[in-house]
Amino acid sequence: MIYYVAFTVSFLCFLYHTLVHILEHFKRVPESKKIYATIGISMFFGWLFYFLMSFLNLQASLSYINFAGLIILIVGFYLFFASHKKVHKRMHTGEGKLITDGVYRHIRHPMYVGEILMLIGAPILGSSWLTLTLSPLFIVQILVWACLEEKEMLKEFPEYAEYKKRTWF
Repeated sequence: MIYYVAFTVSFLCFLYHTLVHILEHFKRVPESKKIYATIGISMFFGWLFYFLMSFLNLQASLSYINFAGLIILIVGFYLFFASHKKVHKRMHTGEGKLITDGVYRHIRHPMYVGEILMLIGAPILGSSWLTLTLSPLFIVQILVWACLEEKEMLKEFPEYAEYKKRTWF
């Protein structure tokens, strides 16, 4: 029962984030600090409950598969936090230039790649194969965010088209 509650909360939080981005893209919701705050709160609870699902049946011993999940999870956290730190000001003020250094030198969306790796690594680490099979639902939502963001970046930064050609995702 706890698993299904955790899935529902996590899915609804990710869905809320996705819907807000879609509404922002079509200018149905104004960008504001309140919107970003609600997204932040929803993502906190979304991730909290996702990790709860992933680690509900965590065993005391680690196999090679669990260890691989740990490595994937750590790389995901690193990419997410390194990229978030890099763009935090730009994300919340909407001001600044296109960021193409650091992790952004090779990956256009390192924050999203980090989230995808966390969505894969956490259930592998926690041996939660059901959660791993549900991860594509969340990954599709992240891909929607990336697609909408790409369109906005192309409008805002003419040099983004060239940057897109020389970087991965």
